[in-house]
Amino acid sequence: MKKILLTFLIAIVAIIGFAQGQTDEQLAIEYYRNGEYEKAVEMFDKIYSKNPNSYIYYTYYQTLLELQNYDELEKVVKKKIKTQPTVQRYKIDLGYAYERANNVEKAQKVYEEAIAEVAVNENAIKELYNAFISKALRDYAIQTLIKGRKLLKNEKLFSTELTTTYAQLNRNDKIIEEALALVGDNDSQYLNQSEAILQNLLIEDEDNQKYLTIKSILQKEVQKNPSNTCYLSLLFWVYKLNKDYPEALILAKSIDKRDRGNGEIVFDLARIAASNRDYETAIEAFDYVISKGENSTYYTSSQFELLNVKYARLTSHFPVKMADALNLEQEFKKLLDENGIHSGTSEWIRKYVRLLAFYVDKQQEAINILNQAIANADRDLREKAAYKVDLADIQLYMGNVWDATLNYSQVDKDFPNDTIGQLAKFKNAKLSFYIGEFNWAKSQLDVLRAATSKLIANDAMYFSLLISDNEEEEEEVDSLFMGNTLSNAPLRYYAKADFLRFQNKDEDAFKMLDSVLLVSPYGPLDDDVLYQKAQILIRKKDYFGAEILLKKIVETYSSDILADDATFQLAELYEYYLKDIPKAMEYYEKVMKEYPGSLFVVNARKQYRILRGDIQ
Repeated sequence: MKKILLTFLIAIVAIIGFAQGQTDEQLAIEYYRNGEYEKAVEMFDKIYSKNPNSYIYYTYYQTLLELQNYDELEKVVKKKIKTQPTVQRYKIDLGYAYERANNVEKAQKVYEEAIAEVAVNENAIKELYNAFISKALRDYAIQTLIKGRKLLKNEKLFSTELTTTYAQLNRNDKIIEEALALVGDNDSQYLNQSEAILQNLLIEDEDNQKYLTIKSILQKEVQKNPSNTCYLSLLFWVYKLNKDYPEALILAKSIDKRDRGNGEIVFDLARIAASNRDYETAIEAFDYVISKGENSTYYTSSQFELLNVKYARLTSHFPVKMADALNLEQEFKKLLDENGIHSGTSEWIRKYVRLLAFYVDKQQEAINILNQAIANADRDLREKAAYKVDLADIQLYMGNVWDATLNYSQVDKDFPNDTIGQLAKFKNAKLSFYIGEFNWAKSQLDVLRAATSKLIANDAMYFSLLISDNEEEEEEVDSLFMGNTLSNAPLRYYAKADFLRFQNKDEDAFKMLDSVLLVSPYGPLDDDVLYQKAQILIRKKDYFGAEILLKKIVETYSSDILADDATFQLAELYEYYLKDIPKAMEYYEKVMKEYPGSLFVVNARKQYRILRGDIQ
C-alpha cells in the first residue's frame, strides 16, 4: 500500500513539473511575441539549458538577435553546432550572427566553409540552400546549388530552386539560361520543365518585354542549332502561349515540311487560332493543309473548318463586304454540291442558308434549301426541328410574323422538354417582344427560366426582368411593323432596336437606341442601351468606343443584371481585340470573384487559366 502511495505521489510531482515547464515555455514565447525581449530572454536562459530542443532554440536565437546580444548568441550557436555538427542550418545561424554584429569577414568565412564542406548528397545540398534562403542570403544559396551540381555531376539538378531564387533577384537572363540549358542537349524529357520555367517568368509581362527577349534568344538558338528539335518545340510553344499565331504558323509549316508531315501540327494550330478569333491566321493555316491534297488525313476536315472560320470572320463585323459574302456563298455551294444535303452536312447547310438570307439577300433560295433539307430529314426529327427553327428565323427576318410563329410553335410542341424545343419557345417569346406583346412574351419567358439549357434560362430571365422593370399598367398591343409606338415608348423603341440588330441593320439599331434615351433619359433601360451599343461598336471594330460603354456599365451599374455580362465582355475585348492580356485576366478574375453565380464563371475561369499558361 505504501509503495502504491509513493508511486502515485511521484507521478503527481512529475505531472506538476511537466505542466510548470510547459507553462514557462508558453510564457517565454508569449513575451517574445509581444516584443518583451528582456523578460523572454531571462526565461529562455533557464528553459534552454534544461530543454535545448529546436523550437526553443530558434525562439531563443531570435530573442538574442533582437536584443543584439551577439556574444551570448555566438556561445549558444557554437554549442548547438558542437552537439549537432552535421546540421547545416546552425552554421548559417552562426554566420548570420556575425553578419548582424557587423563582422562581415567572419560571416563570409563561415558561409564559404559551409559551402566548401557540404556533403556529396542531394538532401544535404538542399538543406544548406534552404538555410541560406531562410536568411535571405540568395547569392550564397545559388552558389550552394551550383557547387552541388558539380559534386553530383549533374548540371540539370536544382533547376526549380535556382530559377525561383533568380526570380527573387530579378535575374530574368539567368532564368531563361536555365530553361534553355535543360534542353540544350535535345533531351525532350526536360521539355515540360523548361516550359514551366518560362511560363512562370511570363505570368507578369505587362510590357511584353520578357516575351520579346525569350523569343529573340530562342530564334537565335534555333538558327545556331537547327538539329535541336527541343528548341524548335519550345519556340513554337512560346508563340502559342503569347497568342502570336502568325509567327507560330510560319514555324508550324517549317516543322511540317521538315518532317514530311500530313499537316497535323498546322491543322491543330489553325483550330487554336480560330478559337482565339485570329481568323486570318486560321484561314491561311487551313489553306496550307488543303494544299497538301486529298492524301492528307486532314484534307476534308480542313475544307469544312475553313468555311466555319470564313463564316465567323464575315459575321463578326459590320458592315459586311458584299464581295466577301458572295465569294463565301460560292464556296459553300461548291462544298454542298460535292458532299450533298444530308445529316453529315447539316452544320454547313444551316450556315449556308443564314448566309443567303441574312447577308446576300437571297431569302427565297435559302427557304428552298431548307425545305429540301427538312424533306430529307424524316429519319432525324430533331434535325428537322432545327431546320424549322432556321426557317422561322428567316421568315421573321422577312417580316412574315405569323409563318414564323407557326414554325416556332410546332417545334416547341414537338420537343417541349428538349433544348431545341426550348430554343424555339424562346425565339417565339422574342418575336412577341419584338411586336410589342410584352405580357404574352413575359409569360413564355417565365416558363423558360426553368429551362434545361442554362443559356436559354439566363436569356429568358433577362428579357422577363427587362419587361417587368419597364412595363406600364395599360398596354396597347400593336405590331412593331405598323410603327405604332404610342404606348410604353421606351420599351417599344428598345424592342425595335433589338429586332433591327436581328436583321443586321446595326446603324438603324444604334439610332433607335438613341431614341430610347431620348424619350427616357436616366431610365431603367440605360444599362441595356449601353450594352447593346457596345455590341454594335465591337462589330464595327470600334473597340475603344465599346470599352468606354462597357466600363460605364461595370462602374455605374455594378449591381444590375448586365454587370457580369459587361465584365466578361470587357475581358474578351481585352483578350481578343485590344491584346491586353493582363487587363483580360483582371476582368476574368473579376467575374469569378464578384459574380460567382454568373453563367460566365466557367468560361472566365477557363480563359483565365489559359492566359496564365495552365492550359494549352
